[in-house]
Amino acid sequence: MLTAAREKRGLSIEDAAHETRIPAQRLRYLESGNIAAFGSMTYARSFIRQYSEYLEVDATSMLEELPEGALGGERDYRYLTQSQGPWLREREKPAERAVAPVVQGVRSIKSPLPAGIAVFVVVLAGTAMWGAHVAAMHNKVEPAALKALPVEDDEPTAEAPAKAGMADLKARQVSLPVRKAPSVN
Repeated sequence: MLTAAREKRGLSIEDAAHETRIPAQRLRYLESGNIAAFGSMTYARSFIRQYSEYLEVDATSMLEELPEGALGGERDYRYLTQSQGPWLREREKPAERAVAPVVQGVRSIKSPLPAGIAVFVVVLAGTAMWGAHVAAMHNKVEPAALKALPVEDDEPTAEAPAKAGMADLKARQVSLPVRKAPSVN
């Protein structure tokens, strides 16, 4: 019946598939009566209804001939509907909401970008303050070796800058304390 209706209208399978958006292979299954290829009776029934409406054919007799699915819908669950009520409830009317007047000039921020920039600036400022603190503490600390060096109060005069020789350098050398390594027995 479906094949005859399609051929009467002068359509190919591909034309019908394009118009109904049903794959061409599915249309071939419908026309050949291979309902088992659909995997589910629900899909088969849906495609038959859609294709018959497109071809303007009455498909009620075809749908009645199809076997029922494993689950027949609400009639299989009548004990639930009898004890719990219908599956779908009527929608209640939504209550009217009071709408606040729109104030000009006040906008809400819907983008997370300003908040992200603010967090970045705060983190950057905190890092800069911490770095300045660490640098100041580093400048205050004097190594222990510098504390052990003697400080000369004599500054060289303009007359004797060239007289400083090896003997003068040897006199300025400072001996640093040397730790002995513990002996291992």
